[in-house]
Amino acid sequence: MSGYLWRRIGQALLVVALSYSAVFFILNVLPGDPIEQQISNPENPITDEDADALRAYYRLDEPAYVQFAVSITRLFSGDLGYSLNSGQSVSRLLGAAIPSTLALASVAFALAALIGFVLATVAVFAPWAPLRESARTIPAIFLSVPAFVSGLLVLQLVSFQLGWISAVRDQGLRSVVFAALPLAVPVAAPIAQILAQGMANAYGQLYVEVLRAKGLPSHRIIFGHIVRNGSIPTVTIVAITVGELLAGSVITETVFNRTGIGYLTETAVRNQDTPIIQAVVISVSITFVVVNLLVDLVYPIIDPRIRKAGTAQCVPASRPAQEALA
Repeated sequence: MSGYLWRRIGQALLVVALSYSAVFFILNVLPGDPIEQQISNPENPITDEDADALRAYYRLDEPAYVQFAVSITRLFSGDLGYSLNSGQSVSRLLGAAIPSTLALASVAFALAALIGFVLATVAVFAPWAPLRESARTIPAIFLSVPAFVSGLLVLQLVSFQLGWISAVRDQGLRSVVFAALPLAVPVAAPIAQILAQGMANAYGQLYVEVLRAKGLPSHRIIFGHIVRNGSIPTVTIVAITVGELLAGSVITETVFNRTGIGYLTETAVRNQDTPIIQAVVISVSITFVVVNLLVDLVYPIIDPRIRKAGTAQCVPASRPAQEALA
């Protein structure tokens, strides 16, 4: 297991390093020196003294490889640089934005998991065929509605028509839940589809007949065995949903006027504030890679067919029945 663990950690570090290197050279070594152009922009609100301090800090008179080496050294010390527009510490701006996005993403993931589980359960176990077919169709509808459209619809309904939340003020958990709903809807779709497929496959296994022959009630068979075994493939979707939640937060936070990482990214891109963009990219890369790494490490634990080398091994077809009889 240790060899597999270190190999996955090495791959994760390589992905983060390549992501940061690509973004650094794209943003800082483009023709025309985009950092100098932004600092010298007459519409930039920083003072001349701050502009000179930023030029010295970012070593704009040095070659690109020197700037890159300095940025890596500062990165390991937790120094993410300073905003080209406000002169504020990027670490402070990012630290202020993370809690809002973390709350939004956590609630959105919980809602997506709940919606996906309900849809998958209805799609597989509902007693009426039309209801099962409707539950299988809903995920496709969820995926066809853009996040900004569903976000505007939710905002129009719960804020301007029903008056449940403010369109400009953060009102705690209530604001987070309604803002997370349009973010959760497209994420719930793949969860529902994969979970429904997994439970349908588990429902047709031999051990289900064995459990019925032993006299177990239907609810114990469904929730104690079929749901547990059928949900194993859904674990791999977790890493994908993290990327969707982080990408969707840019639109959702803009629509609901939340000052999280999405709003910070949108502002930085609009103002060409490259240090903030770099910091967001490295933060998102680390988050995405860590979640993928955790999924890779947890998957062999919850599925005994996955060997410590990280490769799936086939198991005898009679094993589920043997486990059920044990």
